[in-house]
Amino acid sequence: MSLVGDIILLNVLFIITSIPIITVGVSLTALYASLKKRIRGHESYAARDYFKYWKENARNGLIIWCVLLPFLLAMVVFTSYIANNLENLPAVCAYFLLFLILLFILTYAFPLQATFINTPPRILLNSLLTALSHLPYTLALIFITSIPVCLTLYFPRAFYFTCAYWLLLGFSINTSISAVITGKVFKHYNA
Repeated sequence: MSLVGDIILLNVLFIITSIPIITVGVSLTALYASLKKRIRGHESYAARDYFKYWKENARNGLIIWCVLLPFLLAMVVFTSYIANNLENLPAVCAYFLLFLILLFILTYAFPLQATFINTPPRILLNSLLTALSHLPYTLALIFITSIPVCLTLYFPRAFYFTCAYWLLLGFSINTSISAVITGKVFKHYNA
């Protein structure tokens, strides 16, 4: 029960500290580091760990998120253009290539930031290289963690259920899955 309580507490802390959208990257890093510690069986105070990791990773997490956020916004804006111009094959291919690269970087950027000490440009580059080097793990991670997101988007009638899921557990569950899978990947790098 202690683990479930920590998962809910960390999820709520993540949401509260992510409300200013600019701090999402720092919050993701702190959430990942806190949950990774709990998954490895290290008993501690979840809230204290979360804020400790939040403070430690504030600068780099903020920089990484500020670099990725414009690309995410551009992908959202261009999604409607691509949907209306599917006959433009070069644009569709370029869009999906950029989407895949961004997805690969997002998958590993914050776990790498929480696990290794490096500069933000190296974290971003290493995210892409790690994703490509461990493609089966990357695809499994993307597939498993995107299932709740897809269910939320495709079943708007279940809004109250999905809203409760995301408010109480969703971000922590996805991050826990990420911590387990990336832990296997990072073993190759002596994490």
